[in-house]
Amino acid sequence: MTRNPLIDWTVKKIRNTLFPGSALYWERHYSKDGNSGSGSYGRSAEYKAGFLNQFVENNHIQSVIEFGCGDGNQAMQFNFPSYTGLDVSTTAIEKCGELCKNDPAKQFFILDEKTTGLKAELAISLDVIYHLIEKDVYENYMKQLFTAATKYVIIYAWDVESDKNYHVKHRKFSAWIKENVPEFKLFNKIKNSTFSDFYIYHRR
Repeated sequence: MTRNPLIDWTVKKIRNTLFPGSALYWERHYSKDGNSGSGSYGRSAEYKAGFLNQFVENNHIQSVIEFGCGDGNQAMQFNFPSYTGLDVSTTAIEKCGELCKNDPAKQFFILDEKTTGLKAELAISLDVIYHLIEKDVYENYMKQLFTAATKYVIIYAWDVESDKNYHVKHRKFSAWIKENVPEFKLFNKIKNSTFSDFYIYHRR
């Protein structure tokens, strides 16, 4: 069957309109009063915060950095000695700063080349990896996540390879970690009732 170049061009145009790139997509989303989604609210947010707060306390962790902090609703529930939240959206960072302005243990910055040198004992990624559609964006994100961690990395995501829609692409991140950061080993996996699970990596 012969492909119609006009149809192909139209489909590509629609896709580009719906998803102009990870950073711009989320900046537009938050600037239009969008939030971080159901995973950062309600029972899901309580579950993740409860698990992480307990992990930090049990392992005597003094510093945490999050890659993709979103609108700050999830961060509000963290009880860490020191927390740094990073996100590609300027609007999201502004919202975070306002929500957590009375918590001196929390600080927020734009995720860019200026923040690549930041370190913490624990680096976390919650419901972010499957929103990184572009391969280079995904790989750069993973490198930054693991470079920032001096002891642990915790990922909350679905460890499969599949596409869902224009702004969701699940990744088999365990394979990437094994190949690219072998100094980190899977310390534990905590199954959840939803698709996403907690994956805890420990630097050897």
